Amino acid sequence: MSLFKINKDIVVRTNEIPIDILKNHLLTFPNNIPNYFKKIPTKFLDNKGRSIRSQKTIKTCSGFVNLFKRSILYTSPYDIELFIDDGQIKGSVGGSNWDRYIQYHPDWQFIEYAQSDWEMVIKFMPFCTIQSSFNLIISNPWWHMNTFETIPGIINCKEPLELNIFIPIKKGQNYLFIKQGTPLAYINLETDDQLNLIFSKENYKHSDWMGLHYVFSNFKRKVVKNLINKTCIV
Repeated sequence: MSLFKINKDIVVRTNEIPIDILKNHLLTFPNNIPNYFKKIPTKFLDNKGRSIRSQKTIKTCSGFVNLFKRSILYTSPYDIELFIDDGQIKGSVGGSNWDRYIQYHPDWQFIEYAQSDWEMVIKFMPFCTIQSSFNLIISNPWWHMNTFETIPGIINCKEPLELNIFIPIKKGQNYLFIKQGTPLAYINLETDDQLNLIFSKENYKHSDWMGLHYVFSNFKRKVVKNLINKTCIV
């Protein structure tokens, strides 16, 4: 038995958005379920009022329900409006200019090699951090039917890590509007343990933690181990 107790708190800190506002944009079950879920029937009847047991909806789909029971829904704290012309961006995030909260992710990091329908990637940075003993899985909130996508990933945030979101922009796309409260990502955790979502009023400083404040790359410290070592036919 391990002598060390794993911290089961997920701690969110913010230097800009008041914590009482930010907590309304990190939602847990059942508040993270799409609104249309309420309209979906739980059963169907034939023309004589008899229950048709063979017809089911996602209300009894364990894959759907399990996703939201194990997810935090991260929604946009701001209205975001971007105008995109010839690789140039203009626009606003809330009451500020776009470039206070958004960066043009350099094409040379990956997108120019992909030969895809995507023209560029932007990074949304709302100046808040998340910390957990467990790795976080960030995924596109497909079930909420957005008109944009979010790039998935797994983040190691045993030390506080900025809760940034990467959004790809399609070739030919010249406008992006994200209304406050729009789902940005599902956040899942690699654990079966019961966890606590903690919103801390304590500010954070990059200099308090070893990371990109001091070094050019965190890769060796943040990369997770491979869980699938080999495949077998038996």
